[in-house]
Amino acid sequence: MTRKKHLTPALATLLFLLSGIACQVVVIKIFPSVVGKPLVEDNAYILTRIMEGYLIVLSLLFAAFTKFKIHFECFTPGKERFKKDMLISGIMSAALIVILIIIRLVQNQFSPEIAARPWFGLYLTTYMRWFYPFSAVLQELFVKGIVEDNITASCKKYNKHFSVWMTALFFFVLHMGYNLPMMFGAAVLCVVTGYLYEKNKSVWGSILIHFVIGFVPKIIGVTR
Repeated sequence: MTRKKHLTPALATLLFLLSGIACQVVVIKIFPSVVGKPLVEDNAYILTRIMEGYLIVLSLLFAAFTKFKIHFECFTPGKERFKKDMLISGIMSAALIVILIIIRLVQNQFSPEIAARPWFGLYLTTYMRWFYPFSAVLQELFVKGIVEDNITASCKKYNKHFSVWMTALFFFVLHMGYNLPMMFGAAVLCVVTGYLYEKNKSVWGSILIHFVIGFVPKIIGVTR
């Protein structure tokens, strides 16, 4: 009896990443005909929701049939690691909010339109913002507990820099439906939270930072 060969973790991870990118390209190509409008900044959130659903299904399929794993342990790092993670991410989030407030104050001096915006508004019905807290959790589980951890598992020797930057590159490509500054912004966010994750193996700090960056700017009127 011949022994069945299985995909190695490295090959399974590579196929997963390529499958994710391939789907993104296909969805972007057919987006105008399905939605009835060209893909622009105002409706790119639809692409994000589609990709979130697809990547969840893809992750489950690869976890079922290959050595690719979903590392739910990122949600249970232990009390001490959780505290360190939340302390660092809390300080970073507070600093981000202060910076955003300063940006809004400066914008007020040069734009009457921005000055007329309220200082606080949830806008939950705009761009499905009501779903964003769940989206931040799903995306960080995907990026950290699935992509980053599987890239690490694929390496012959642990190298956090390789794992973080390869994950950021993948996250960069997954934002090809947005403009270039948004793509670079997503990659930078992924690098910062990636190193934080490698330090504490807790996804909660990454979720907090992700939420602040994606949700708060509109609350205080920095973005429309």
